[in-house]
Amino acid sequence: MSIRKVFNKPMQTNQIQDLLKRYLAGECTEEEKALVESSYLDYHANAVPLTEHEIADDLAAIAANLPKEKQPEVFLLFKKMIAAAAVLVIVASIVIYFAIQPKNNFTAKIANPTDKILPGTDKAILTLADGRKIILDKKASTLVLDSLAGIRIKKTAKGELVYEVLNVEKNATNLNAFNKIETPRGSQYKIILPDGSNVWLNASSSLKYPVIFEGKKRNVELTGEAYFEVSKNKEMPFVVHTQTQDVQVLGTHFNINAYPDETETTTTLLEGKVLVSKGAESKMMKPGEQVVNFSRSRILELSTMTDAAESIAWKNGLFLFNHNNLYSIMNQISRWYDIEVDYEGDFNKQYYSGTISRFGKVTDVLKTMELTGSVKFKIVGRRIVVMK
Repeated sequence: MSIRKVFNKPMQTNQIQDLLKRYLAGECTEEEKALVESSYLDYHANAVPLTEHEIADDLAAIAANLPKEKQPEVFLLFKKMIAAAAVLVIVASIVIYFAIQPKNNFTAKIANPTDKILPGTDKAILTLADGRKIILDKKASTLVLDSLAGIRIKKTAKGELVYEVLNVEKNATNLNAFNKIETPRGSQYKIILPDGSNVWLNASSSLKYPVIFEGKKRNVELTGEAYFEVSKNKEMPFVVHTQTQDVQVLGTHFNINAYPDETETTTTLLEGKVLVSKGAESKMMKPGEQVVNFSRSRILELSTMTDAAESIAWKNGLFLFNHNNLYSIMNQISRWYDIEVDYEGDFNKQYYSGTISRFGKVTDVLKTMELTGSVKFKIVGRRIVVMK
């Protein structure tokens, strides 16, 4: 079966690219999802971008060997890196490499198979202004968490935390009140702030915000990663403060990755305008651009992304690696599965591209990594040892 006739009609390169975008946005049909989820992880050892000629050869080889059935429990997307000037080609298929591998070739040793390592869930801890802590999850139905003067904080049946203004005149008592929501390792959560802005928190992240937005700016403090859909208010800019930078917007969609254990902070803009500042340095961003803020540098690096939606793949249930080194990948896995990672050897020069479901077993993720032939794993309790 040719990849260009998967749906019984010609499928052009731009259609394949569009398929991935719709998959990341959760807009695919079940048939399309099945195609995308039959794919493979690409390993790069000091890789250089492919030429358009090499891409054409890859497409021909894959089209000639596309399997007829979806492989069970494999949720990856094949992705090759190409030069910035070339067209990005994303092949949603499973190539020969998987087809010829024996099913029992997963070598990761599991010392205690009864100690299950499960993917993250929707869970968070809300700290109120008076110091009270409330555990948030999706187990309970609609619930009013707290009722302040003029403010109601509730958790909806969908598990979202929502702030409602009940009485504007009584809000004066809450002007200096701050709440904080934290997602432990192995969890994520969505919150709708008092101004109507939507925020999705990734694992091991926190957001501090006022109960009432007053004054000239809407200030919040972020640690970790979050995707923001900020409500528009030209009179009151929305400012996200992290440990190393400030991001100011009027109303827009953007993602910030600012984990303390990473060497860089990335800000990716999907819609609107964003001003990123670090000391005297600042960058005004346009949709589709990304600013990288290296912790050891005073300079903010601005670049244009092929597809900015990749930055929020985590929000849509995917790990998405784009020429990421192994240490960065294992950091993501560690936070999401709430595990520890040890290394036996140097993996600085190993890079990977592809996508993996965040809701599969950790062994599925490790199995896929091992299929590249570049790394092995050993599981001891809730600790993963990475080996050559």
